[in-house]
Amino acid sequence: MPYTKSKYRIVIEAAYNEIKNRIYTKAADLEVECYKTAEPVSFEQRKTGEHMTLKTGDKWGDLWDCAWFHFKGTVPNSAAGQKLVLLIDVSGEGCIVNDKGEPVRGLTVVEQPFDGRIGLAGKRSYDFCSRAEGGELIDIWMDAGLNCLFGTLKNNGTLIQSEIAAVNVEMRELFYDFQTLYNLMTSLDEASARFNKLLFTLYEVSLLLTRFDEKEVSAAREILAKELNKKGGDPSLTFTAIGHSHLDLAWLWPIRETIRKGARTFSTVLDLMDKYPDYVFGASQPQLYEWMKDHYPALYQRVKQKVKEGRWEIQGCMWVEADMNLIGGEAMVRQILYGKRFFKDEFGVEIKHLWMPDVFGYSGALPQILKKSGCDYFMTQKLSWNEHNKFPHQTFMWEGIDKTKILAHMLPEETYNSAMCPSAIKFSEKNYLDSGVCDEALILFGIGDGGGGPGPEHLERAKRMKNIDGLCPVNQGLPICFSSVLKRMLPNIKNGAASFILKNTRVHIQHRQKISFTTVKWSLRSESLSLRSY
Repeated sequence: MPYTKSKYRIVIEAAYNEIKNRIYTKAADLEVECYKTAEPVSFEQRKTGEHMTLKTGDKWGDLWDCAWFHFKGTVPNSAAGQKLVLLIDVSGEGCIVNDKGEPVRGLTVVEQPFDGRIGLAGKRSYDFCSRAEGGELIDIWMDAGLNCLFGTLKNNGTLIQSEIAAVNVEMRELFYDFQTLYNLMTSLDEASARFNKLLFTLYEVSLLLTRFDEKEVSAAREILAKELNKKGGDPSLTFTAIGHSHLDLAWLWPIRETIRKGARTFSTVLDLMDKYPDYVFGASQPQLYEWMKDHYPALYQRVKQKVKEGRWEIQGCMWVEADMNLIGGEAMVRQILYGKRFFKDEFGVEIKHLWMPDVFGYSGALPQILKKSGCDYFMTQKLSWNEHNKFPHQTFMWEGIDKTKILAHMLPEETYNSAMCPSAIKFSEKNYLDSGVCDEALILFGIGDGGGGPGPEHLERAKRMKNIDGLCPVNQGLPICFSSVLKRMLPNIKNGAASFILKNTRVHIQHRQKISFTTVKWSLRSESLSLRSY
């Protein structure tokens, strides 16, 4: 009988969805009340707004409304011995705070206008306790804004979810084992032995799971572990991956929301760093850091500590990721002067690179200005979004109008919102035009613009696919270390195909009213399984 791979996939996808649906079990509803205001108010003033008691499905506001949410509840005795989380979705962005009003963890609306192949942006899960005894009291506050990542209203501003849920930890681990291997399989040549081995292994596991009890889940994980533990990715190319959450300081929302997005993002990063020891993160723009210093001083001090520990990288020499099409040389110099000075004074870090992932077009004067400012490297990716032609290099020497050269690198994945999944790595490998002269490249993973950066899904996949058979090695690390690799590769870059003169450049991209990542000219290999966090 011939193999029917399409039928195997149907069985595999059904098992995957069943695993996903068994991760959480609702234990109890939370009591919800909120105090709505037109503009944000402090923790001390949290009860000054319009008071409402809410149930699931109730509308609490309109676009840009703010509110302090109060969640209360009691852990039922039936949940004793289990890991518990709070599942919260208020159709907006929120930040859970401690009893002093300091940011603890950011949450976002699950429904987002975001390309699911990159990864779904919603963050709804907040860890409450690792092992419940029963009877614990829940009493938490969350500062919220009624908007999504792109400044629109979702779900008509209603309360979507607020409950205590028990987590089947082993089922969740199985979910990420399964998801990582399935995604790896979809990125491989269907004629390869590795593809066939993964297909048959996932099919075997799918047939094994009938009751989905502890014994079956354990047996399934043992089978999948054999494939996850096959190491030895192609050493011809290595990726340095760092958590990222690009934030436009002034775009589709009020400035006050930018400040709160910063707190939600930074608190989420810090929370996940405590859970994932390999997690490293980076953020640019001194203006954002200054806002955190002024509005959230305790959070800012925690960020400074992570910088000292080498787990948080200060990125970019400019005060903001400045527009390069409109400003002149004096403005560029001022951006760099104030940017480098702030990071030196606040963090003791001398910035040696320009970080520009999201700027359309670059001045031919930049190489000279950067070199004279003590900067040796330039990182971007926006050239890859050009709708008219494809830029011929990703690691090259950029020569400015005065003949000054600077080492430049563009992200091969052509996005700063990587899903950090196997298909993303495979796309980057195939799309890296200069892999023949430089055996390293960067990957930035996470959800930006208020999405909180990487979620657990990014980090769970990252630890499973590190140096896995079928992919190039992927290591979490700081781009400052990557810069030293580029310096080592400099002779190859100068002498190889990546030597390139990029003079006064303007990138022309047709802007659309509808915000959608599907408009840009890149795509991951399609797959049917969602990359949502669970």
